[in-house]
Amino acid sequence: MRKVLGIMVVLIGLFYTSGHAQQAEGSFLLSGGVDLARTDAPGVIRRYQMAAELNYFHLHSLSFSGGYEFNYDRANHVTLGSRFYPIEPVFVRVRGLLGENSDIALGAGYSHNFSYRFRLEGMADYYAVSNVAGLRVGLGFLIH
Repeated sequence: MRKVLGIMVVLIGLFYTSGHAQQAEGSFLLSGGVDLARTDAPGVIRRYQMAAELNYFHLHSLSFSGGYEFNYDRANHVTLGSRFYPIEPVFVRVRGLLGENSDIALGAGYSHNFSYRFRLEGMADYYAVSNVAGLRVGLGFLIH
């Protein structure tokens, strides 16, 4: 757990610039990501978990999401959740993973804009039911 949190702090430090999120009320963010490390898998990129997600921004700082989690050797999940940006570009999120072995994921992340629409995201999640932590990196595309 300390290792995952340490890596997340380093990622936030590396990507901290003046680039802030560009989302507006009514916009969409299409994103995908892959887990780099998880506490229930030895080593980096050993469990092959990835996700796709669509966020709808109800407010500039609040979105609601739906997505799909693909797990190579475990059950796949449909996800429903929300993101809140208390201080841009940092966000906190909560997601419900629905399906076999359902779970609740609590997380935090950082979004770095490469351009107005294209962004890199780093996230750390804690899965409350399975007591697992994970570190994810992803790309997003903002749709107005």
